[in-house]
Amino acid sequence: MNEPALSREFTIAMQERAIESCDDIEQLRSVAKTLLRAWQMQASFTENYAAQLMHLTPPPFSASQGTAQ
Repeated sequence: MNEPALSREFTIAMQERAIESCDDIEQLRSVAKTLLRAWQMQASFTENYAAQLMHLTPPPFSASQGTAQ
């Protein structure tokens, strides 16, 4: 896998420091849930895009179906 660009590494480091300095568990939970949903949506978009490029049927799960809570 390619290494992230320096600007992306800087952004990651800034966000990591913000997370480390947060002591509000509810805020951290909210951020974690948002990141989980974004990650799953990105995975779904990636799967669908790859399927389109290869002229295949996309997998049955899509971001619009949501995730179990």
